[in-house]
Amino acid sequence: MKKDRQASWMDSAFVFMKVEALLHREVQALGELDIELLGEFPKIKINSKLEEDLRRKRRYLLLSKLWVLGAYELIRFLNDINKKRNFLNENTKTKLKEALAIFTRVRVPLAKFQKSGNDKTLYDGIADSFFDSNKGVAWKVYSHEKNELKKEIFCRNELGDLLLDLLKEMKKDIGKSAQ
Repeated sequence: MKKDRQASWMDSAFVFMKVEALLHREVQALGELDIELLGEFPKIKINSKLEEDLRRKRRYLLLSKLWVLGAYELIRFLNDINKKRNFLNENTKTKLKEALAIFTRVRVPLAKFQKSGNDKTLYDGIADSFFDSNKGVAWKVYSHEKNELKKEIFCRNELGDLLLDLLKEMKKDIGKSAQ
């Protein structure tokens, strides 16, 4: 699976040279980090109190968070480029918007406490990280919706799958538009 996933990331990365010359490097780097995180998770001793294990957990959590922030910026950038150049079909545009919405819901509380866009409400939720023994690091994102506290769970590995699937779909559209 690791080789298949790595091949998918690299295959998707090079097609983005047709969109923006340096974009393939970002896609490659996110793919490499995704593969690293998938490989590192089985080595994490979740309940250990040893300093070495705690350090490994902290590093894993930080790299996972940075991966989400980077993936969000990539998706946001791709959405902005598509608005200007319109190179995606309607189905792929819908998938891009859905991915952007999902990544925004986890990214905003990971990076800041205010809502995205022009709404400068001070608090829009908080992300509490935890380890799922099957899926790796995940975040419980708590936010207020009307008068209720809403909880959503986002797993880093599932976000990686979502982004990779989106890039594969986009690759098809980019390949068609370049012919």
